[in-house]
Amino acid sequence: MSTRAVILKNISANLLLQLITALGGFILPPLIVVTYGSATNGMLASIKQFIAYLTLLEAGIGAAAIVALYQALTARDNQLRNRILAATHHFYRISGSLFAIALLVLAILFAWLTHNEISASLTFYMVLVMGAVNILDFFFFGSYRALLTADQKTYIISTIQAGSILANITVCYWLISAGYNILTVQIASTLIQASKFLLYRHYVKHHYRNLNQHYNKHNAYQLQQTWDALTHQLTGLLIFSSPLVLITLFLSLKDASIYAVYALIFGAIKMALQSLSQGMQAIFGHSLTTNPERTRHNFCRYNRLFMCFLGWVYTCTGLLLTPFIQLYTHNMTDANYHQPLLAILFLLVGIIENSRIPSMTIIMAAGHYKATKPQALLEAGLNITCSLCFIQLWGSAGILLAALVSFLYRSSEMVHYTCKHILSLSYTRPYLLWLVVFATISISISIGWQPVSSIGVHNYLDWIKLSCITGLSAAIPFSLLLFLIYRRPAQ
Repeated sequence: MSTRAVILKNISANLLLQLITALGGFILPPLIVVTYGSATNGMLASIKQFIAYLTLLEAGIGAAAIVALYQALTARDNQLRNRILAATHHFYRISGSLFAIALLVLAILFAWLTHNEISASLTFYMVLVMGAVNILDFFFFGSYRALLTADQKTYIISTIQAGSILANITVCYWLISAGYNILTVQIASTLIQASKFLLYRHYVKHHYRNLNQHYNKHNAYQLQQTWDALTHQLTGLLIFSSPLVLITLFLSLKDASIYAVYALIFGAIKMALQSLSQGMQAIFGHSLTTNPERTRHNFCRYNRLFMCFLGWVYTCTGLLLTPFIQLYTHNMTDANYHQPLLAILFLLVGIIENSRIPSMTIIMAAGHYKATKPQALLEAGLNITCSLCFIQLWGSAGILLAALVSFLYRSSEMVHYTCKHILSLSYTRPYLLWLVVFATISISISIGWQPVSSIGVHNYLDWIKLSCITGLSAAIPFSLLLFLIYRRPAQ
């Protein structure tokens, strides 16, 4: 299969996954808020973030295994592949055992933290049920995911995941509408998500010959940079998971629910942008060792396309967010979900954060975990320190201001590192592209704000019509920009 076909399949499957994930995210939370209350929705969002912290026990195994597998798959060395997978599976099982213990401790602590707002027994069992899927992931799928990702077959992961999420949306919607309690709904959701592991196992067993994950400690493969990859996972989870944790600890579950609604919307946008990089890490990982010149050319083209797409997406978001929030939270009356300041800050944070995706993709493809560890630690330190200070002054808005500070540093640093240490490119052009795209976003929103605001939006059909008009209009400046920059040489 050609590289272009692989990219197309991976991106298409991932776009389908993100679309279905966003669909579930937009359908279920309003139903949960209306049926069970904002406190319950805030509890669910917070539990997900706490559990995300516990997945640190993966200890960078997957990231290190993917980099190691590039060599084995390129050389078609099944024996080396099996040794890497055996080591990966062995460490995942150890991590899974530790995760199960940590999950029990989390259930006890979280039940105690939130007992004034939610039943302690309900919270305890919810944590255990929601974390059960992660335990299965550690024990049965971690090594398979590394293999499929390294072999440029993330479309398999995305397709199966999309099917399980669609089934989950359907069943949970019916159970909530029928009046079942939230614990029953979550148990059903966990069982549906667990079924996907059988499909992954079936695919891998039938498409990889002589697959053997038996661990022999006397001939064990030593995964490199495992702890360096762990550092990046740790800093990433501290940054992206800490907001809801801090809001739960310092503010309230209702504040967590409000934040979670905006995070849901911008999270869906982030996933759509990440779809453009789906499968690119494996492709760059293979080509960096075989054809560096071609990699430089392809990266430049990919970065330009990505930045223009990012500009178009966030221009549309800036213009369409307010009417969408008003529709989406119409029946959520137990908390004030209309927060213009949060909307503006989320928009700025999203633009800065996601502009790093191309650089992050090439850094992971090159396996430069150790070399970029100090920068990742500094970003996390900035983020957490500023968050702890700013949340006392400005509440949830302070969390976003802290993210803005740390992301401005790290995103610009990633561009510099990628160009200087991996691709040997001039970094002035990427920075200039940033400025041009950011300026185009600002000008486009300024020009379009009044016309969009003057159009009445009374239902989702009105909003979809407005979105089509806005999307087509916003595409004009970014299409022109893309045309102009593609006329310039790649380097």
